Amino acid sequence: MNDRMQRAQTHWLRRVLAEIDSFSGATAGRGELEALRGRLVELAWADGCPTADSLVADGDADRFRRHPLASVVAEGCSALLMYWPPGHASLPHDHGGLWGIEIALDGRLEVDEYVRSGDAAEPTLAHVRSLSLAPGDAAVFSGAQYVHRCRNLSNVAAVLTLHVYGGTLSAYTAFEADAPGRYRSVAKTAQSDRALLERRGGR
Repeated sequence: MNDRMQRAQTHWLRRVLAEIDSFSGATAGRGELEALRGRLVELAWADGCPTADSLVADGDADRFRRHPLASVVAEGCSALLMYWPPGHASLPHDHGGLWGIEIALDGRLEVDEYVRSGDAAEPTLAHVRSLSLAPGDAAVFSGAQYVHRCRNLSNVAAVLTLHVYGGTLSAYTAFEADAPGRYRSVAKTAQSDRALLERRGGR
């Protein structure tokens, strides 16, 4: 990446964080989440918006990655860029009770949404809908029963997405298929790669 592109991308990352800093925080209602979604979606078309290729290191294009935008995010929110290599899929998973906004920036991500019910160890997941997120499309969610699975259906192109959560998503539950229509809960810890910006003085 040349210097001009690097500066533009850094400016874009700071614009994302500025939008989050101006947000009311982890207790936001649906209307406030939709308003933040709208402002963040506009940035999907702004100069400096990263592409999947811009986060790839040589020889590292086949690994899923989670890059925090900064080591500290104000207002009780966190923000990450996620790189989905060709063919990568997550297990169905919750978000530790956090609300979230997930926006496609580059490529197309399929999102299957579910509502969890029943026993905590062997829950039932009722499929609600499937979304195909192209650049600028977003999924907004809240509620402890929300579960989704994300998949890059392309065998050749990577996907890049922006994720904003109402807190730090460090621990969550994934759901492994146990039998047709039955799942087994598995506690997971979210692993992160390097932060893309370093914030100073909490800003």
